[in-house]
Amino acid sequence: AERLLEDLALIRWPESTRIMQTEWIGRSEGADIDFDLEGRANVPFLRVFTTRPDTVFGATYMVVAPEHPLIDDVLAAPPANTDISVLATYVAEARRRADVDRMTDTREKTGVFTGVYAVNPATLERIPVWTADYVLMGYGHGAIMAVPAHDQRDFEFAQAFDLPVRDVVYPPALAAVRAFVERATDRVLESPALTVLVSEFLARCVDTDEDPSDAYRDLMDGRDVDQPGRPGPEAEAWREAIEARTGQNLRQVVRAVRRHGLTLATGRADADDGIAVNSARAGEDGVSITGLATADAKQVIIDWLEAQGLGQRRVNYRLRDWLFSRQRYWGEPFPIVFDESGHHYPVSEEHLPVRLPELADYSPIESEVPVPPLSKATEWVNTTAGAAGVDPEVLPPDRPVRRETNTMPGWAGSCWYYLRFCDPHNEQRFVGEDAERYWMVSERTSGKAHAGGVDLYVGGAEHAVLHLLYARFWHKLLFDLGHVSTPEPAGRLFHQGLIQSFAYQRPDKTLVPMDEVEERADGQWFERGTDTPLVQVVAKMSKSLKNVINPDDVIAEFGADTFRLYEMYMGPLDASKPWNTRDIAGPFRFLQRFWRMCVDEQSGAVQTAEAADDAVERQLHRTIQRVGSDIERLAMNTAIAAMIEFVNLVSASGRQLTRDQMSRAVRVLAPFAPHMAEEIWLRLGEEGFVSHADWPAYDDRMLVDDTIEIPVQVNGKLRSRITVAAETGEDDLRSRALEDARIAEQIAGKTVRKVIVVPGRLVNVLVG
Repeated sequence: AERLLEDLALIRWPESTRIMQTEWIGRSEGADIDFDLEGRANVPFLRVFTTRPDTVFGATYMVVAPEHPLIDDVLAAPPANTDISVLATYVAEARRRADVDRMTDTREKTGVFTGVYAVNPATLERIPVWTADYVLMGYGHGAIMAVPAHDQRDFEFAQAFDLPVRDVVYPPALAAVRAFVERATDRVLESPALTVLVSEFLARCVDTDEDPSDAYRDLMDGRDVDQPGRPGPEAEAWREAIEARTGQNLRQVVRAVRRHGLTLATGRADADDGIAVNSARAGEDGVSITGLATADAKQVIIDWLEAQGLGQRRVNYRLRDWLFSRQRYWGEPFPIVFDESGHHYPVSEEHLPVRLPELADYSPIESEVPVPPLSKATEWVNTTAGAAGVDPEVLPPDRPVRRETNTMPGWAGSCWYYLRFCDPHNEQRFVGEDAERYWMVSERTSGKAHAGGVDLYVGGAEHAVLHLLYARFWHKLLFDLGHVSTPEPAGRLFHQGLIQSFAYQRPDKTLVPMDEVEERADGQWFERGTDTPLVQVVAKMSKSLKNVINPDDVIAEFGADTFRLYEMYMGPLDASKPWNTRDIAGPFRFLQRFWRMCVDEQSGAVQTAEAADDAVERQLHRTIQRVGSDIERLAMNTAIAAMIEFVNLVSASGRQLTRDQMSRAVRVLAPFAPHMAEEIWLRLGEEGFVSHADWPAYDDRMLVDDTIEIPVQVNGKLRSRITVAAETGEDDLRSRALEDARIAEQIAGKTVRKVIVVPGRLVNVLVG
């Protein structure tokens, strides 16, 4: 898990996917803390993992998962105060629920008291142990210390079962209120001046280095607490901030803080970091973290727990094992067999892979208990160790065995298929060493070796925490075993957007199948049969909505090149966008114009010029540079726009391309419209395939204009434009601007106070 997390820094993946994988791995730093149990010899203590050990003074009860060993121990030997019937019923029902259902925040909190008590190692208080389905055995140790003041689920549980709530962390401002309360007398706390005094104390203490005791002493020196007075602006701002945060007036806040019950007063837990309060235990073996910020409080309390033998630092991960079996026929069989006692044995290496038996019927077996389709192959399933390929030294060949009837999921192949693509015909290894190094160990344009293998992997974001995470896991395993030479499977990942389609919505937001929609006027749709007006919306393509676009139909009408071009021209590759067949005519016309630019419609032969036009040549260099750069950025839509711009310029010029220009232009078109490009390439008489030809080069000098247009302003308002040589200097620009007829007219009879010149950008004439 740690390597999967750390190595995300080595690869160029979308930030959204990196965040999802980080959260799925779920690394958390904290501590294991042991809580002794009263009277339980078999389970003498509960160990909990917490990311907030600084809140241990606020643990007022504990909760264990229904699957925790303590529950079975209690059911076998219940304490006198345990309602064994209620506990057994609750545990049985909870164990049947899926983890996802149990973790839903909106569910009403349920639980049962086990009858067992634990001892809080920080406060030495006796606290009850409950069981509840919102605690899972798979995370931490299947037990939690419940701190209801600072965890919302714990707070809701405490409210439901009337369990105590104790504040032990306050934000700095509320911690300052607590510091005031600790120093104030009852007379001060009940005085008319209380609100003003607390507000002024906050202004002195929060976000300053002043000692609270000094601040309190200076504040109260000579103060008449019977006179309310008025707070200054800063103090008033702190009062408003406290009341906005808590929903209580400041006097109510003080009253709640005195009772350690601000959480109960506000009705919600505060899980944020802050300053520890009410967190001290006296004595030689005691500890105090009161007044410490959360980060420091964590370190102090963990040091104390370790010194007392009550806990230790720990890093925990939420990452789970992967469910790797399916109840279906199509899938790789597991090379595992079971003997009559249920013990499992591997199929020997020389008998791999295990092949699926042929079945005439793959339909599921009707049964109250689900049965995988492979169970129909009874002779294949029930066999002998020898026939199954088990090593005779492991199991006698005549020993009856049963094959595993579940099969592997599709991920069994998708986690490494990219490696097989490197060497698909190798019958000895899944990928040869030379092929793997050739394809997977590449370098970025910086020349620095990267951690990934595949240079660019295009795939959907829906795979972020399943396929894409476990492919990384598999690849690291293969790397550790020495089968691959890169620690990551893909150096760069790109998520493509969905091609959506139009759908039609009734006023009640339900959707109507497309074949039941009638367009009666431009932009007006109605439902056939009911005449209900409909609104056009964008939705996923769906068979039920009958808005799926069949590529074969588009290709039959417009050709495959047009289909490809339109998909790439619709918008950014990572954006979802709706398919609109009306818009496909644009790319179709562009390809027609490109064809006519190269091929004579009457003779079918290429038509070329002897000499190159300078403007066309310059634009071709720019097009080569722009398209090449856009392809690198996966900005296919803007690359196509650059080609359209080039064809427009050639058409407007009335000139033809030279043979060399046409060759370069066709190579630029080829990735987008390969069929047309190959046809023109052939007619040009070029060798081989255009798809095998080198990408054309461009000259940087041709990317810069010889002349540029400079806007000229008068007193900041645009009044004219002048065309000058690109390298024109400041003095010449000033002269040209003042000589311009329109500018001369604007400044006639006025005094030119200043001329601001930004070479290559603008000229601004200031007149008075």
